[in-house]
Amino acid sequence: MTTQRRFGRTAVLVLALSSTLVLAACSQDENRDASDLVADAQAQDYRAQQAAQQQINKANAALPERPAGQLDIDGTTTFSLTQDEVDHYNTTGTATQVNLSQHTQDQAFQELCSGKIDLVNAERPITRTEWEACQSVGLDVVQFQIASDGIVVAIKSESDVGGDCLTTDQVQETWRAGSPITNWKQLGLDDVPLEVGGPSQDSFPVEFQTFGKTVLGSPAPSQTDLRSDYFSYDRFDQARTFLNGGTRRAKLAQGYAEQARQLGLRKSEMVTADQVLVDARLEVETALAEQAKGVRDNRSAADRAKDDARVATARTARTKALNDFRAAQQRHRQAKKVATRAADAKRVVERSTGHVIYARFSSYELFEEELRPFEITTPDGHRNCVFPSQTTISNGIYPLSTQVLLTTTTRSLERDEVKDFLKDYLTQSQDAANAAAMIALPDETLRLELAWLDGRQQPVLVVPEEDAAEPSEDPDATDVGTPAR
Repeated sequence: MTTQRRFGRTAVLVLALSSTLVLAACSQDENRDASDLVADAQAQDYRAQQAAQQQINKANAALPERPAGQLDIDGTTTFSLTQDEVDHYNTTGTATQVNLSQHTQDQAFQELCSGKIDLVNAERPITRTEWEACQSVGLDVVQFQIASDGIVVAIKSESDVGGDCLTTDQVQETWRAGSPITNWKQLGLDDVPLEVGGPSQDSFPVEFQTFGKTVLGSPAPSQTDLRSDYFSYDRFDQARTFLNGGTRRAKLAQGYAEQARQLGLRKSEMVTADQVLVDARLEVETALAEQAKGVRDNRSAADRAKDDARVATARTARTKALNDFRAAQQRHRQAKKVATRAADAKRVVERSTGHVIYARFSSYELFEEELRPFEITTPDGHRNCVFPSQTTISNGIYPLSTQVLLTTTTRSLERDEVKDFLKDYLTQSQDAANAAAMIALPDETLRLELAWLDGRQQPVLVVPEEDAAEPSEDPDATDVGTPAR
């Protein structure tokens, strides 16, 4: 029994050891199989990447060589500082020949992704389709912001139409040709008549073109894109008149209550003076009658002297009362004239309540005390009731903002001609933007973009979303492109 037990215990140990060795061998085989699978997958990925890179290199090699000493730019010049920069750059003694064309932005992006130009002068980012065309030939896209501007929609200050926020769709519907909007209640606000205005095409081409493109969606904006009763102004003081009856009328209207009070006082003074004059005249008549009676009654000399003195005093008082009445009457006439003007101005100003214009942000800044701007919301509500400011316009959060953009590729950024031109452009950009009444780049954004050019920082590669991506909600953000993922 003992031997059997000892044998049995030994047999169990042998079996256990054998099982362990078998399992270890199997585990090693499985680990080798897993490692082989990972290695195979990595090798396949590497070969796929190499093949893709070879295709890209082949496509990239097929792109036309950029001529040395030459820089080509194409795109819009309507909302741009590039022409002025080219003129300035040519005065720096550069040997680079800069060619600036003025085709459509669509065509310019096609040329960029075909390797035919170095820079696209644009007021919109590259689209996903355009970006994919660049990617197909191995071109990564980089976007430089130069300046920005925005359109402000405003009514007169200290007026109210029942709300402070409009959607971009509501703005478009209000200004478009054939618009049926004639009352703010049609936009969900108060029952107030609505009339629209804005700059003329000839006098304010930048804001007219910008509004037409960004709000009305017209590629070539004209007067026919706007409603037939659109009030067109050639000077901003005409816009102020449209909004509040004019500065002079607005001031008169503001003083209406005081002028009405003054008119009441002058009228009361005139009535009182008139009564004093009536009494003075009656006193003269009474004194003369008493004087005549004294003569008839053969009064004493002393009594008759008293009667004569009374007549003289009454006549003097009558003269003074007449002069006082005439002065009071003149003051009443003047007060009535001023009050009438104030009342007329008040009626004009009240009729202009509900008038609304769009204007460039720089114009709004000059007259912001007289204007009440609307906050703007995107139709999807992602950017909800954004107030127009230098910050929200510069970083693109404000829905009616437009940015001056230069789009290029990493291939072009390897060229000294491109880097030198961009450095000069960015260095001059803040002064140029201020001179053009645009919003200059924030210092932080300027430093970042210059760092891309001197190699201190890798440029952010733009990767558009499948659908148009919304700018960051952070009002302090300085996003100048969507980083590559």
